[in-house]
Amino acid sequence: MLIIFYSCTIYTIYVTVLKDGTYTIVLQAACFVSAGVQSNVKLICFITQRFRVREAQTFLDDTYKGYENRGGNYRKVLLASIAATMKGIKAFAFIYVLVVLACSGFPIVYNALYDERILVMQFLLPGVDPSTTAGFALLSALHVFCLCLGAFGNFASDMYFLTFIGSVPLLKNILRCKFQDLNEMLDRESQPTSKQVRDAMMDIVIWHKEYLRLLFCTSRIFFIIIFAHIFCSAVSVVTTVYCMLIGVWPAAPFFMVLSLANLYLYCGLGTVVDNSNDDCACIIYTSCWYKLPITEQRVVLLMLLKCQGTESLTVGSMLPLTVATALSITKTVYSMLMLLMRGRD
Repeated sequence: MLIIFYSCTIYTIYVTVLKDGTYTIVLQAACFVSAGVQSNVKLICFITQRFRVREAQTFLDDTYKGYENRGGNYRKVLLASIAATMKGIKAFAFIYVLVVLACSGFPIVYNALYDERILVMQFLLPGVDPSTTAGFALLSALHVFCLCLGAFGNFASDMYFLTFIGSVPLLKNILRCKFQDLNEMLDRESQPTSKQVRDAMMDIVIWHKEYLRLLFCTSRIFFIIIFAHIFCSAVSVVTTVYCMLIGVWPAAPFFMVLSLANLYLYCGLGTVVDNSNDDCACIIYTSCWYKLPITEQRVVLLMLLKCQGTESLTVGSMLPLTVATALSITKTVYSMLMLLMRGRD
């Protein structure tokens, strides 16, 4: 479908620009091409990084299976993580379904109101005339199918990202539970043995290592995906809003909502990772480390030093993946739109 989409888009630009002299089709096509590039990059990256994806997914499966049996606070943080992840998945499923239904149904409503035919997507098929009833119906059916398939593919890959990054606070909260168990052990009237303290600290260190390992795998899996996603989302927002302002694409507002939601989803999850890294340092520092033997205190010091350099998600190693970056991109998009509108005037 991606090959057909790219081929038909190139054909459409060739026919419309060279034969009809209409250049606005380039902007309309760029909106969907940006989504197509995202799908292409995500598909290739998930195939090439499949071993890391399996490693991370197996670790998360083992985490839920292993810590569910411990009950208490561990079970609470597991259920809270599942609830938060499901809320995110349902919210974005609603957005994707709404956009697909709106983009698919808008041409019908527009035709009924203004008696004018508009296509769902901006690409043509060689040999198919959209001015005829049969040709318009065939193109519309292909556009709806392509839109549904692309939306499902992007939604699935985005929810994989949401699941992995949404599990980072879970690992941080499990680390908090482990330190709470250690603090309770140290506060008992009967002093724990050195072996009990050592085993508890070893469990904490290993878990912190797994936390860092998941961050490493996630950053490597999604490094190119994040860059392509943020860049393409910004391009899509610019072209979509510009099409809205010049009035060449009536259904542009629906697509703009999806582009903005995708932009802020990734940047928001990057902020979640940064907050979790900061919380890890606070959890370690606020523990009863001063009651530990000297050897274990040195281990805590090493963990704190490691927290200072914890890897965060970035946009191509150039910008941090945070909400502040999304706001900066939004301001840049606004400036570009004003420049384009001034040039048009």
